[in-house]
Amino acid sequence: MPPIVSVIQTTDMSEEGIKGATYGAIEESGFRLPAKLNSVILKVNLRYYWDFSTGETTDPRVVSAIIDYIRDHSGPSADIIVAEADASAMRTRHAFRMLRYEKLAQRKSVKLLNLCECEKVEKEAVVNHKTFRLPVAQPMLDADLLINVPKLRTHRLTTVTCSLKNLFGAIAVPRKIVYHPELNEVIVAINKLIKPHLTVVDGIIALGKEPIKMGLVLASEDQLAVDFVAAKIMGYNPWRIKHLTLAEREGVGVAKRIQVAGEYISKFPKLFPTENYFLFNLSWEVKLLLLDAYLKVTKDTRLPALDK
Repeated sequence: MPPIVSVIQTTDMSEEGIKGATYGAIEESGFRLPAKLNSVILKVNLRYYWDFSTGETTDPRVVSAIIDYIRDHSGPSADIIVAEADASAMRTRHAFRMLRYEKLAQRKSVKLLNLCECEKVEKEAVVNHKTFRLPVAQPMLDADLLINVPKLRTHRLTTVTCSLKNLFGAIAVPRKIVYHPELNEVIVAINKLIKPHLTVVDGIIALGKEPIKMGLVLASEDQLAVDFVAAKIMGYNPWRIKHLTLAEREGVGVAKRIQVAGEYISKFPKLFPTENYFLFNLSWEVKLLLLDAYLKVTKDTRLPALDK
C-alpha cells in the first residue's frame, strides 16, 4: 500500500492546540501502537542551545503531546525516554537543561538519555557499494517503540533537514563533523541501521530563511515519505535533494504514490521563507575569504566552528 503522510495544521499555538494537532496527525497517519509496549524512545532534535521559538529545536510541547498520546492509548506502564546525542558544538546534558527538557521530564515522569553516554554497538551498512561502520546506541535498537521527532527546517549542507537527517544526529559520537565529506551516504547508512516505527515532525515553528509560525504537525510510518512531503511544503523538489534520492535508490523508504492526509500541501510553499543555498554558500565562502585576509593581517586564528 502507498505510504500515508498526515499533515495537520493548527492556529491555536497553546499547549492544548498543539496537543490536538499532534493527536490528529498520529491518528490520520494510520499508525497503531504495538500490543507490547515496555520501552519507548523519542529521538528529538536539539540544535545547539537555541530555544524552540527559533525554529531550530524540537518543541517540547510536541514531545509532551506524544507522551500523552502513548499513555492515553497504552496505559502508564511504558518506560518512556527522550533521547539526543552530543554534537561537535553541543553537550546534550546542557541542552536538556537549557531547552526545557529537564522540566518536561520531571512534569511527565519520563527519562532523558544522552545517546553518547550509553552502551554502543558498531553496525555496518552498505550505501553506494561502500561499507560504513557507525556507532549506534543500543537502546535505539532495543526499544519496543522508536519515534523520530525532527524539525521542519532547512539546512545549509543538505537543503532540508527532517526525519532522515535527524537520525544522523543519533550517531553515538559527538564529532559527527568527521562524516561531512560523505554526508549524504552516511545519512542513508544510519537510516538503514535505525528504523523508527513512527515519525512525528514538529512544524509548529518552522525555519527557512527565518522562523515562521506554521502550526504544522506531520506524521508517517515511512521516514522517507514524510521527508518528501516536508521538502515540498518547504518549496523544494525532493527529487533534487541528494540524500533523499539516494535513500530512495537504497530502499530506505517509499517516495512514490504517497498519500497525503489532512491539509492540501500546495498552499504551504507560498508561505514558507525558502532559503537559496547556492547564494548563501557563495556569500559564505566570500565572507570566509575576507575573514582569512583579515586574520593574515591581525595574526588572529579562525574558530573551528566556522569551517564546514
